[in-house]
Amino acid sequence: MKKILIISYYWPPNTGSGVQRWLKFSKYLKKNNWDPIIVTPENPYSELFDEKLSEEIEDINVLKFPIWEPYSLKDKIFGKSIKSQNSGLVSKDKSLKNFCLNWIRGNFFVPDPKKYWVKPTTDNLIKYIEENKINHIISTGPPHSMHLIGLGVKKRFNHIKWIADFRDPWSKLDLLDDFHLTKRTRFKHIQLEKQVLENSDLVLTVSEKWATDFKNLGSSNVKIITNGYDKEDFIDFKISKSEKFVIGHYGILNHLRNPIELWKSLNELCKSETEFNNRLEIHLSGNIDPKVIDSINSYDYLKDKLHLLGFLNHKDVIKAYSKTSLLLLLLFNSESGKGNYPGKLFEYLATKLPILAFGPENSDVQNFLKNSYGSYFSYDDSKNIKDEILLIFNNIIKYNHIEDDRYTREKLTLDLVDILDKL
Repeated sequence: MKKILIISYYWPPNTGSGVQRWLKFSKYLKKNNWDPIIVTPENPYSELFDEKLSEEIEDINVLKFPIWEPYSLKDKIFGKSIKSQNSGLVSKDKSLKNFCLNWIRGNFFVPDPKKYWVKPTTDNLIKYIEENKINHIISTGPPHSMHLIGLGVKKRFNHIKWIADFRDPWSKLDLLDDFHLTKRTRFKHIQLEKQVLENSDLVLTVSEKWATDFKNLGSSNVKIITNGYDKEDFIDFKISKSEKFVIGHYGILNHLRNPIELWKSLNELCKSETEFNNRLEIHLSGNIDPKVIDSINSYDYLKDKLHLLGFLNHKDVIKAYSKTSLLLLLLFNSESGKGNYPGKLFEYLATKLPILAFGPENSDVQNFLKNSYGSYFSYDDSKNIKDEILLIFNNIIKYNHIEDDRYTREKLTLDLVDILDKL
């Protein structure tokens, strides 16, 4: 089997969207004559764990090296009451303390607080590659410090074929604005990104919009492999019948993805439609920005319908899908959100349940859903939302389903194998 190093900060028992992509690729690479060797921190700063994910990768070799992250210093000074950026929620609190924390995070730790893992891990991998005759490596970010490790290895071994996988943008990610970057810091991000794009043998990303952006930023070889769903996760999937009409979102929900017009429309529907009011429930799980909760609770008809489910492991998320009547897909309401193809989209397609998506105009997901796989609205669109929801509620609207395997993790891994074989 051909060996390939995969450098990823996120790996089980860590959980979240950052884990799923390469967990599933690794699972199916093993079945296609490639031996994935995972490089990940021994002691990552993490808030959420899913021990069951580890069951999927028991036969995969994992190299763990210790990491020091400044979050531990923050916790000693301020305590853990302020969530880290690992949670996916950047505090919008306008207090001086939060401004300072975000400013320090953005301008002292470039490209991110994992930067102190770059040099020692690069040194460890140089020794490992020399001893084990490795010819292929993949770095996946964010955090984009993983790409700097790939860059260091590539500079040491010219024969190495290096794929830089971008699950999100780097210099064009809108969340960078929340860190109050100086011009000098922003320029440093751009320069580091340029080195990665120009020195990697191939840039991999998940959407058409982001692929175009990376080409414009300097990469001469960009390929797209979207996220997807694992058929094995849905073997026993059955939709649970219920009298309740459950609208659900399961995962991080931050300030860039708060569908204000949806909450307003639901409140108005409850006011005018007695049956809808009696049956509606809103289910949210994962890390939820408090302002999202406040915006829902500000509506008289909704505050008693909100159910906060807390953290759910991935298997329980799949179960939650089965109890949901309408699945919410919420993209970043921003420029970088136009290229976001979340793994959640493809898992939704696997359920064959109705999808209601919100995002920026002219996004890749909007174009995708034009094939009648679901409904799409911009965040400031106040028209037709109520009509669309009522059509779904009354089982009048019917959506198309994807019957082939093009978005399964197994098929997408075959696409990755084809890319690796051609490098």
